[in-house]
Amino acid sequence: MMEQVISALDVIEQAHAKQPRLVEQLGQAAAHDQLAHAYLFNGPNGRGQLELVDWLIMRLMCPNISEDGEPDGVCDQCRRIVNHEHPDVIHIAAEGKTIKVEQVRYLRDEFTKTPTEGRHKVFVIHDADRLTTSAANGLLKFIEEPSAQQTAILLSENKAQILPTIISRTQVIDLPKLSPAQMHLALTELGYSAQAAGLVQHLTDNVELAREWLVDDWFGQVSASVEQLVTAILHKQTDAFGLVQVEILPLVGNSEQQATVLALIAQAWRDILLTKAEPQLVGDFAATKQWQTQANKLPLASIIKVLDRTLQAPQRLQKNIAFQTTLEALILESQLELAGV
Repeated sequence: MMEQVISALDVIEQAHAKQPRLVEQLGQAAAHDQLAHAYLFNGPNGRGQLELVDWLIMRLMCPNISEDGEPDGVCDQCRRIVNHEHPDVIHIAAEGKTIKVEQVRYLRDEFTKTPTEGRHKVFVIHDADRLTTSAANGLLKFIEEPSAQQTAILLSENKAQILPTIISRTQVIDLPKLSPAQMHLALTELGYSAQAAGLVQHLTDNVELAREWLVDDWFGQVSASVEQLVTAILHKQTDAFGLVQVEILPLVGNSEQQATVLALIAQAWRDILLTKAEPQLVGDFAATKQWQTQANKLPLASIIKVLDRTLQAPQRLQKNIAFQTTLEALILESQLELAGV
């Protein structure tokens, strides 16, 4: 199967759409020859880091910069940069859980070489927060003595895991969250429906995590199962416990997925609470109107207490109480609360 060729024009558009302020700032720095020799882009995946980095490299290396400071996105340089095929742009990333010293030694050798094409060389270190101590110390030697022909770009999700000496020698850029409109657009472009995108936005601001949730329609299945479960709790149905075994447990394989299920249940009760207080509001679940009809028969204080118990449920997982036990206890407590017991 042929690898998909990424469009440089699309990358430029996405960089502007997701991080317009940073594109403008870096563009101004480039125009005045004030770009740093080393950058650390920090923040959760999915905020436009990769597009921003590719835009910056194109800005450095494209031979056809426009009057407004934009790479053309169609030249051979730009196309190869975004497809990681340019000989003067070196990428390394974690192999397994860490970036090892051998990978930094490879970079060391590349640092000593002049650019193959043009006049610039760029080193992109993904997962910089997973450098081993020896690898980080090895990297430090190179970024301490920058060359005018070289730019180092580090990407991390947690800069607290990076040696302070490395941070002090880079220009740190903390990527801000995408705006609600940007996030919603990114999610619908991934393939979420408008309603599902609204729900996902309550759970994460990480586009890459949202992308993972689409694999095998995991999010669609788990949100539908949560709808069934909350409906059963509201109607005090005894089969609520069976839904845990049959519908939810087969979909949950790790602690992150467990946390997402609990967050979905909490969001369902928020929807119920909000639509009970303001009936004209539209919730994020398809079953919200159905829930509202049943919730109108219940005291507002009871629904608030159920939401509070749901928000406290993750504490049980932190105490190593099994996920199934946590869910079943939550169901029992919620139904007793709604029954006024």
